Amino acid sequence: MTLDFNRFCDACNPSHSLMLGNAEDMRYYIDFATVRGGKIINILKRTITRVSPDKRTCR
Repeated sequence: MTLDFNRFCDACNPSHSLMLGNAEDMRYYIDFATVRGGKIINILKRTITRVSPDKRTCR
C-alpha cells in the first residue's frame, strides 16, 4: 500500500476531520483509543505538576 505524504499531512490537520465512512480517509486513520484518557492522563498531569509546579503549562 502506497500512501500520499501530502494527503497524510492533510489528515493530521486538527481543523479537518476524517470521514470515517470514506475508504480513502480510513487509510490515514490511527486509532489512539488505547492511550486516550485513563491512567496516562493522570500520569502526565502528575509529572507536569512535579516538574513545573509554579509554571503555567498551557496557553
